[in-house]
Amino acid sequence: MLATVQRVTEAKVSINGTSYSSIKQGVVIFICIESTDSSEEVIKMKNKIYSFSLLDKDNKSMTASLKELKEDIMIISQFTLAAITTKGTKPSFHKSAKPEEAKVLYDKFVNAFKNEQNNIVEGIFGEYMEINLTNKGPVTFNFQVN
Repeated sequence: MLATVQRVTEAKVSINGTSYSSIKQGVVIFICIESTDSSEEVIKMKNKIYSFSLLDKDNKSMTASLKELKEDIMIISQFTLAAITTKGTKPSFHKSAKPEEAKVLYDKFVNAFKNEQNNIVEGIFGEYMEINLTNKGPVTFNFQVN
């Protein structure tokens, strides 16, 4: 399981030119379910991201977590994070889970966050989306759980 997390001052998802969801200050989580992932890894990834110090508190850079500050969270499924780019000129996606399997674990990931008190929004799994975000910092972290 892979995730790229970006701190943002705002973010918006549009689908077919129509605004779908948005957040103010918080994070955007781009999550990729790989073919070897399980429900246990979903919980590990959620807990890692939720408790990781990546937010600013009391004018001190990266001293607080989403658990502490309750900032907004946008979750976007992005299978391309698993792309193999080391050979040739075309990506290989054989590490990504099949869509029907990935959807089940993606939903578990989103629901694990919905059990918290943060404002949680998402895109639509498998849909072509336009994501506009303003990266704060810029601060971006890559996470891997396996």
